[in-house]
Amino acid sequence: MGRAQKLKQQRKEEEANLRKKERREGYHKIIIVVISILAIAVTVFLVLLVNSMKNEEAKKVISNKQLVLDTTKGQIVIDLFTKDTPITVDHIATLCDQGFYDNLLWYRVEDFVVQTGSHYQSLVAESGGGQPDETQAQDAFNQDQQTGTVLDEMGQSNVRGAVGIAKPSDPNTQLPTANSGRTDFYILKQDATGLDQYFTVFGKVVKGMDVVDSLETTDVLTSAQVKNK
Repeated sequence: MGRAQKLKQQRKEEEANLRKKERREGYHKIIIVVISILAIAVTVFLVLLVNSMKNEEAKKVISNKQLVLDTTKGQIVIDLFTKDTPITVDHIATLCDQGFYDNLLWYRVEDFVVQTGSHYQSLVAESGGGQPDETQAQDAFNQDQQTGTVLDEMGQSNVRGAVGIAKPSDPNTQLPTANSGRTDFYILKQDATGLDQYFTVFGKVVKGMDVVDSLETTDVLTSAQVKNK
């Protein structure tokens, strides 16, 4: 084989090797693209799966029961967390059935919260800062105390629209006393997640937050009823 033929053969081999190299690089790029697409698809699938599981869990937390509050400013509808707070929900439902909350004042109205649920506090608020009749005050206090306390069921967060059981503070620590909730309940107008370790949130407003925002200490909770959706 002459020199020219050898050079020609060498060039052919080099060109063939170059084409093989280019094909290998092309396959490598394709594999990388396919792996990237699969990784993205798996990530998206996992995100969708987690969100779906969260949504399903949220549906389990909220039952088909609602607490309906009629006020002098309008109606407030609250979904109840019967799965996470069954003891508290039963306690509130029993009080509603007894008409306990009917015609109480919203005696606490602040930038972040409104509160009602105590006959004694409602009577004090009604007196406008004065001293209520002693006999009436004692009767109202007894009404509150006779309901008994409810065990804490913390877990749901204190965010805007959350409805929770209020509790008295320990005079020594100034912290809420464990398992001391009775009848008072609050509705948050702003997030207050710092309360999560102390208070049971048993529901969340699904309709009527505009009513909550408009409440004043002169407004009345005319009725409270637990109903099926």
